Amino acid sequence: MYRLLVVDDEKDIRENIQYLIDWGRYGINQIETAATYEEAVNKALDIRPHIILMDVKLGDGRWGYELVEHLRASGLKAVCCMISGYDEFTYVQRSMQAAAKDYLLKPINEKELERFVERAIVEELKGRLPQRQVDPPDVDPVLKVEYGTLSRITNKIIMIVKGSYRSSLSLMGIGEMFCMSSKYIGRIFLQDTGMRFSEYLMAYRMIQAKKLIETTGDKIVVIAGRVGYTQLNNFYVHFKEYYGFSPKALRGMEETEKNPCTAVCDEMELPENTHMEGKEEKFPETAAAKESRAEENAAEENEAEEEQGNAGTPESEAGGEAVGKRDI
Repeated sequence: MYRLLVVDDEKDIRENIQYLIDWGRYGINQIETAATYEEAVNKALDIRPHIILMDVKLGDGRWGYELVEHLRASGLKAVCCMISGYDEFTYVQRSMQAAAKDYLLKPINEKELERFVERAIVEELKGRLPQRQVDPPDVDPVLKVEYGTLSRITNKIIMIVKGSYRSSLSLMGIGEMFCMSSKYIGRIFLQDTGMRFSEYLMAYRMIQAKKLIETTGDKIVVIAGRVGYTQLNNFYVHFKEYYGFSPKALRGMEETEKNPCTAVCDEMELPENTHMEGKEEKFPETAAAKESRAEENAAEENEAEEEQGNAGTPESEAGGEAVGKRDI
């Protein structure tokens, strides 16, 4: 029903936005991206988008608000929202003068983006929002707690992870963004969550990878790159440590990997009067079990190396755009 155009000179930003919210839920069934002023003009006049997300400062030395004015002069009546890593009043003022309807700071908060989309559909496009049930509490997918129970700093760190987990992230880089010591914010994050930042980042990447494996037909090596991994072997190890089965087993390609003990248990002879109810009985690992486990691990390593060799090492997504200093 609706068409969306995302204009940003950074590839990871363009890709992140496409997966940041459920666009289909709002009837947005076509998403196009552009990296330069000229490409944006051509795509905008070609697809006639209803909504445009526009970076304030484009990499070719041009300004997003100039592009908004250009498109309006061409007769395009799209609802525009400026996105930027800078919170300077001049940029905000100039964007509003160009008739942009909102101004979102990077990393983009998904709730703020959803609110803009809802306003754009109802107030500007005179459309209807999908009926929604009573929203459950806003719970973090890794921590399983409501965001309202976490400190402001921890919430900001989580927001950055959500927007930039495909890129190279470090607590030191986030500390510089906040103008704070990485040790200080790391200690607060650990106290709030019970997890180190690196553990949280890995867990969030695993959750996103699982979604992609379940909902797309992309190769595992491609998915690894899309969630921030440049080494496929590391991705395989982390995925199996987190979920207990390999990425390919999740797709049903290797059913035995989903329950690797099945074949081993079939080979084990249990005593006749052994009852498995109540307390779980533990048995020593048999030679057959050890051999099966060794073969499984070797096959998995070969599988990862083979796919790495076929597809090449995925390129690491570059770090996000520098942002202006903001108070925490």
